[in-house]
Order: sequence, then structure tokens, then C-alpha cells
Amino acid sequence: MSDHDANEVVPIILVVDDEFLIRALLSDHLQECGFKVLEAASADEAIGIIQNGDFSIDLVLTDIRMPGPMDGFGLARWLHTHRPGLPVILTSGNSKKAHAVKELCEERPFFEKPYDMKEVLAQVRVSLESSRAVTD
Repeated sequence: MSDHDANEVVPIILVVDDEFLIRALLSDHLQECGFKVLEAASADEAIGIIQNGDFSIDLVLTDIRMPGPMDGFGLARWLHTHRPGLPVILTSGNSKKAHAVKELCEERPFFEKPYDMKEVLAQVRVSLESSRAVTD
């Protein structure tokens, strides 16, 4: 028997990080907190999951520094254009990037690595609630 009401919609979070262990740790924690989690190792993979349309993603949590032609900033810009209103939380282990995010993206939630899981969970919930308030 599930902890969730049969009619309750479980939010789907897409975690994007090229570092497998970090992605897995964060995904596992979010799943334990009751969310459905999808994973991507790059911005291109994340866009593929979103465009595939099999899932209605409710929030994207992405690292800034990733391999490939698009980093987390690029993914956030792509989402802003193609999926306006979809909440995005940016993360980075690079303190210089963290400073840039705080200056450039004041309206976007941001976390430095290593994560404080309680803070991340709290921000995920706030972002999802804010998003629901806008769409209701």
C-alpha cells in the first residue's frame, strides 16, 4: 500500500548532473521524500526527456557545469523559452559560478555543492507550490 492517496499527483523532478554519484544521491533522497525522479547526465539528455513527452516534468534541478554544447545556464534559458513557468533550480560546486548565478539569476533558486538536503527539499517544495499557484 502506498503512502500517497490514489488521487494524489506525485510531482516529477528531473535531476540533471553529469556526476553519477551526486545525481544518484540527490535522486534517492528526493524519491525517499515522495517525489518521482527522472535523471539526465547532460542538458541534451534532459531536453530529450522533456521533448519526448512521456512525463509531465514539474521541476528541473540542474548542475551548471556539464559536458556538451549546453551547460546548466543554457538549459535554464532553453526551458524559459520552451517550457515557460517550469521551475528550475541551479546548482554548482564551483564557487565562481555560484557567485555569477547569484548576480545574474537572483530570481532562480541556487544551491552550492555539497548539498544541504533539508534546504534543497525545502526549496523544491517552495518552487513546486509557487508553480502551482501560478497555474491554478
